[in-house]
Amino acid sequence: MSPFLWAILIVLVGTTESTTESENCFLICVAKCLDKDKGIQACGQKCKDYREETLCKTPKCWKKCKDLKDSDESLSSEEKEALTAPFNISATYNRNMYVDINWNAQEDAKIFVVQFKQHSQSQWDVSDQLIVNQNYLSNFSMKDADVCEPLDFRIASVSSKVGIGAFSDPATILPPEPDLSHLTHLSSTYKPPEANTKYPNGTVEIVMAYDSKEWPLGDDDLVVDVNFHNVKCVKPDFLGSENPEFYKGPRPRTLIGVASADYMHRECIFSYGLQKVSSTQCKKTFNFDTTFNIMYINCSNVINSNCALEQKAKGPVCGQIDNFKYKIVNEVATDWSDPSSNITVNVTFEPMQKIKKDVLYFVALYGNAEKYDNMEKATYLGVNLTTEIGRVSNCPVVDVSGSDGKNGRKCVNSTGNSIVIPNLKMDTVYGVMLCGVRDPNNLDFPRLNSPKSVKPKADMIYFNSELYRPSKTWLYIVMGIVAVVAAMALLAYCQCRREKQWKNEKKKLEQSHSAGYSDNRYTDMPKIQDLWELERRNLIIYNDKPLGSGAFGAVFLGKLIGSAKGSKGAQSTLGVNLMRVENCEVAVKMLPEYADHLSKQEFLREIGLMKTLGYHERLVNMLACITDSEPYCLIVEYCSDGDLQRFLKKRCDYMLKLENDGVELDDESVDQELVMTLKQLLMFSVQISYGLEYLSHKGFVHRDVAARNVLVHDKNCAKIGDFGLCRYIYAESAQYKSKGGRLPLKWMSPEAIRHYEFTTKSDVWSFGILMFEIITLGGTPYPGVAPEDMLGFLEDGKRMDKPDNCPDTFYEIMTQCWEQSPENRPSFSDVRQLLAKQLETITDEYSYLKLDAGKDYYQVDYDKNGEPKVETILVSA
Repeated sequence: MSPFLWAILIVLVGTTESTTESENCFLICVAKCLDKDKGIQACGQKCKDYREETLCKTPKCWKKCKDLKDSDESLSSEEKEALTAPFNISATYNRNMYVDINWNAQEDAKIFVVQFKQHSQSQWDVSDQLIVNQNYLSNFSMKDADVCEPLDFRIASVSSKVGIGAFSDPATILPPEPDLSHLTHLSSTYKPPEANTKYPNGTVEIVMAYDSKEWPLGDDDLVVDVNFHNVKCVKPDFLGSENPEFYKGPRPRTLIGVASADYMHRECIFSYGLQKVSSTQCKKTFNFDTTFNIMYINCSNVINSNCALEQKAKGPVCGQIDNFKYKIVNEVATDWSDPSSNITVNVTFEPMQKIKKDVLYFVALYGNAEKYDNMEKATYLGVNLTTEIGRVSNCPVVDVSGSDGKNGRKCVNSTGNSIVIPNLKMDTVYGVMLCGVRDPNNLDFPRLNSPKSVKPKADMIYFNSELYRPSKTWLYIVMGIVAVVAAMALLAYCQCRREKQWKNEKKKLEQSHSAGYSDNRYTDMPKIQDLWELERRNLIIYNDKPLGSGAFGAVFLGKLIGSAKGSKGAQSTLGVNLMRVENCEVAVKMLPEYADHLSKQEFLREIGLMKTLGYHERLVNMLACITDSEPYCLIVEYCSDGDLQRFLKKRCDYMLKLENDGVELDDESVDQELVMTLKQLLMFSVQISYGLEYLSHKGFVHRDVAARNVLVHDKNCAKIGDFGLCRYIYAESAQYKSKGGRLPLKWMSPEAIRHYEFTTKSDVWSFGILMFEIITLGGTPYPGVAPEDMLGFLEDGKRMDKPDNCPDTFYEIMTQCWEQSPENRPSFSDVRQLLAKQLETITDEYSYLKLDAGKDYYQVDYDKNGEPKVETILVSA
């Protein structure tokens, strides 16, 4: 209770929930005393004798409160009536987290009694009730024990004539909630590395401060959590460094976090904001919906930075390998009937092209793992490596004495891209994370059990004992006996038949010998089996059900008889699941038999490219092919709703018709499957960016990113297709120069139009155009700009205006994709993260789009075949 309240309140001591006769007499005495303008404390002292149970011995005495009341006959009928209960009761918290209580009452009420109880209790606590001589309480402070749960209170009026009246209905004071705001970044300070630390390059100490209203239990009761997220780094690294965890600082309302100094050297950008706060005593957590601020950690803004004094030791790069395979060493000697048998495997892999020049040797971190439930995570991250069992390397000794090798270091007796892992068990899921060591002075590998860490990819090793366990011995014996008997019978039959036919065979042999040698003297070597190759009899093509056309041929609906064999070579869960589906509908891209030699070469190149792409949920994945005979066929996943451009345009036409007819989009007669919402459009954008991010990480540039080359399945799943123009760029350089053919003009970046050079950043530009198509429901980009004027239009810095229905944040990403300089455009990883954040803020409620039929980008031109016209340029080879 605050000191100010004691000046106007008196604590009454009682023993029962109802007001006793002595307490009622005491209240009447205080009320009469206040009529004489005496203070409440003085009146309480004066009337203390009336609280004694020995005040009266007879009912008549109690009725008159000894000498306080006149005889009952002297009171009027109105005065005899009891006081009504107070009304219009309210309780609110003020700035200092105290409670202000207000109410209304009858005019002749002189004082008021306020009683309290915990919300969970049934009895009112009269041992700590209050008297106040005004119809409000200011700065009321609950006891510490009352802060964590609701507190009920009720009020009764007291007059000098009739005493205490009826109590009001209970009102409730809800528990207070911490009110924190304005999380501010105060400083970032470099700290040198300490002995036996997990940060070999030192740390950066980050100090934050926040504002808060007074908390009744004190600041020490609160535990504040910060949402601290790595947005991007100028110098990317796949180490998987931890985000800092923040704890209370030495100064009031400050937080301190410790991050690896690698973030400073990599020039990283973070977003931060208040996430939640917990009360230790109340055992409650309160979440915050707050805005995020941006923090830069680099050599220029970190205090005491050592960037100019020493060169940072580069950390390992993990998960950046391809073609992961494993083979059991000495499989025959393993006792597969014993579950405790140790299994040794030889792991082989290929480092990605972009890390080969920096890596000195590889270390395999292996241990127990779990499969991801999410298909996208399983495709992108392999398995979840949970517990590390051991580490093995392909480099027994590192020589640091010489001047040759990488940075004066070289690996002695390296085993190449091969590592032996011992002591594994059958029927256990293992994960292997391969990390390339760039500097032996920095062996800061990812920490597996940290919730703040972003794990690199880990590949799976698993031995199903049922596949290796030998059959029982008696079965082999029986089979052997049967085989011997059958062989003897067959031998006897053949001998008899040979004797009967010997003369005829001898005659034929002589005739054959005299006829000379055959011209066909050589026997073709058997072809190496291609797991992707499908026998034509196992494919049904519905020539009357065309689905469209690709870069080199028509596409028809088909049906795969049985399942594809490619699963034997699939390296991901998604790939295996796709290949195991039997008798499924497929899309068949078929090259005409009359196609020229160049078209056949390009079609086979597209098939070869899709074999190397791998599997991803946001790509139209290849299932099989037919190249042994013509016509050549490429068999891919079937997407039920066709290409995204037609999908959106159909819904655009429907919504424009509803707009013209004056029909509201939420009307019961409207077909909701043909109505698009902002959330659906954002979902398509995130899905497509995720697929393009995968392509860029694999080293491919698509060159034709557009809505017509994105397919839709089940109304809500977008997949990137048509890889006819796709090229691999990591093998030689980071760009691909076109050698000829038609290229889509209005989807191309300025450097692609002028120099015919394509990079991942030119794909980013095209994705910005695709975002325009999505938000305009299949609209035409650059309406009104002639093809011959496009290059000048773009090089003058002109861009498309923001369409209607386009959020500012969505248009901001589009303009970032359209930066004139390729280096200033974001990566697909950045684009996906920004779009995903926007998608998270969209509610599940439908935010219907309102279309303006007068906008020219809604007017799409079609050719004579009903296909949307695409402006292209013909590039000479």
